Amino acid sequence: MKILQVTTGYYPELQFGGPPQKIHDLSRGLQGRGHRVQVVTLHSTRRAAAQAVQDGIPIRYLPWVGQGSWQVPGGWGALGGMVREADVVHGYGLYSLLCPAAAALAWRAGRPFILEPLGMYTPRARNLGAKRVYHRLFTSWMSRRAARVIAASPSEMEELAGLVEPPRLVLRRNGIDLAPFRKLPPAGRFRAAHGIGDGERVILYIGRISPIKNLGQLVQAFSEATLDGTRLVLVGPALEPDYARELAGQIAELGLDERVLLAGPLYGEDKLAALAAADLFVLPSLSESYGNAAAEAVAAEVPVLLTDGCGIAPQIDGRAGLAVPAGVPSLARGLRLMMEDSAVREGVTARRSAVLGELSWHEPLAQTEALYQALLPAARL
Repeated sequence: MKILQVTTGYYPELQFGGPPQKIHDLSRGLQGRGHRVQVVTLHSTRRAAAQAVQDGIPIRYLPWVGQGSWQVPGGWGALGGMVREADVVHGYGLYSLLCPAAAALAWRAGRPFILEPLGMYTPRARNLGAKRVYHRLFTSWMSRRAARVIAASPSEMEELAGLVEPPRLVLRRNGIDLAPFRKLPPAGRFRAAHGIGDGERVILYIGRISPIKNLGQLVQAFSEATLDGTRLVLVGPALEPDYARELAGQIAELGLDERVLLAGPLYGEDKLAALAAADLFVLPSLSESYGNAAAEAVAAEVPVLLTDGCGIAPQIDGRAGLAVPAGVPSLARGLRLMMEDSAVREGVTARRSAVLGELSWHEPLAQTEALYQALLPAARL
């Protein structure tokens, strides 16, 4: 089977959060099952057309014009050729023109198109008006013509229920590669690099420095929790400079400069070292279609505190961590419980091993492959 993956951000551009890694892992898994996978995408800074290969996956970068995340793709002839050569076209994410273009070309070529919104359907945080206009112009059109629309969690299924009806709306969770978490680097490596004493406890966040991640509430909650001998470490790229400055200003205003560390982005072994040093992982997001960062913390055997707006929350709550509503009081209470009450912490993480068994790519890969195959005529299988 020839599979075309369509996404505006792809590995190794990990500054855009979990989707680039997720789509790459899924592509590698499908290729490992004997399928021919190609990715078409846009590079965040290079505007010219280009080609590359990552772990055996061929990548075609289309040319584009625009500024920042507002990228208008070119190379429509090349995109059309890739669509016609594919047996199935899988588009990821909203709020770009690449996915609607691929959907239109797939519709014209008679190729099944799968849409995976990546939790972007409900407008949140910023640019709400522009997002609603995008839905009227593109999302509704794509959803009507999509052979399937994929949600990564039951909560995202509920959000998408008004967009597309069953059976075209399907649930397929994300997965993570468990192998890197089986042997973490020494915890002292991260502590030494960031000036954290051996006796200090570490509360860790990993993700984008973005309003949707609700970091302002986390910082305020950390201040109100009054946890002695504890550092809050925020790891991730600051792609929205105004918000990063706002967050830094809040940290200074609360007098937390010595206790809250903005560590910047960390990848690979550096990210694993941060997890090795963590006493608690926190994902305070207003919304997550899934929450791969929390899944990785579980794989690293770090207790998790997350908000119930994360799609993975029901999977973790009371099994590998604690889920609480978004809000400063609930986050502060969650921090105190997870850091100060060992009985609570041990109780809510007692079934971590069972959760770990549910996190691999094995089941999502098989489900994705079966979904593709069900959409193809027998002659093209």
